[in-house]
Amino acid sequence: MRLARPPVLQLTIGERTVRAEAVRGGAAVWAGEAAYESATDLSEVIARLASAPSERCRRLHVTLERPPAQTRTLTDLPPVREGELRSLVANQAGRFFRRNGAALVTDATWIGNGSGRITQAAAVEEPLVSAVVSGANQAGLVVESITAAGVSSALQLLPNAERAMRARARRRIVMRMAIAASTVWVSAGVLFGVRLLTERRNIDAELAAADAPLAALRDVRQEMRTVESMIVGLTEARRARGEALAALARVSSAIPDSTVVTSYTWRGDGSGLVAGAGRRAADVLAAIERTHAVANPRISGAVVRETLAGHEWERFTLLFGPATP
Repeated sequence: MRLARPPVLQLTIGERTVRAEAVRGGAAVWAGEAAYESATDLSEVIARLASAPSERCRRLHVTLERPPAQTRTLTDLPPVREGELRSLVANQAGRFFRRNGAALVTDATWIGNGSGRITQAAAVEEPLVSAVVSGANQAGLVVESITAAGVSSALQLLPNAERAMRARARRRIVMRMAIAASTVWVSAGVLFGVRLLTERRNIDAELAAADAPLAALRDVRQEMRTVESMIVGLTEARRARGEALAALARVSSAIPDSTVVTSYTWRGDGSGLVAGAGRRAADVLAAIERTHAVANPRISGAVVRETLAGHEWERFTLLFGPATP
């Protein structure tokens, strides 16, 4: 079952009378009228009229007839913004409107007249609209608008105190909304940061988990390369040792029986030296050359002659293999 919205109370205030209608959906569901003598008893009249409808109203729209409202069309005003225009008219209210010894509430707006813009302004004595707001408060009504008949509905004639109170309320609402928005953004930022940190930790964990097998594989490959190098080294050593022993055997077979080898050196490139003593170093060199025991044999340095056991001996050093450049 759909509940009907409460009707809106619409007041039309003339110079001495107040007409009231309770309106729902554009149709009047109740109407009444009352007279008032001054602004002093207007609030009581409004409270009484608000309590008369069978259905209680919650909101109030007020239209002021002329009089008590004053309306003007002003020209030759500077082309300022709306807020500055309202301040300009309010500060010069005595120039544009009649004063009867009471403060005026004014409002102004720009309107188009086909060839440009002119100013539409309205004013009312502040005690009268203050009485309207007071009567509405007594009846529990929310004043949504106070306008003047025959002018733009943008012109609002709320009392200055009510305007200030509503401006403070709007500022509080804006502040609360800004705080709420800031809180939402900060919370979103914190949540995003937490999620980012969590995702980063997960990624780091996955990378660490993936890096362990890779590290093990790198270690295995390094060990395989080390073993391969060792095998190659051992193979080379065996081959070189075999070549060295073969060369030494050939040299031993080639040299004369009277020759003594005291030192033998073999290098991996096939070069080396043989040091020893014999009757004649030249005979030793010739024997090695004749049998091709080693490649490129040659005497290095001077041959030293010495006498041992009554015989002449020559100490020599033979180089073989690639010649030194």
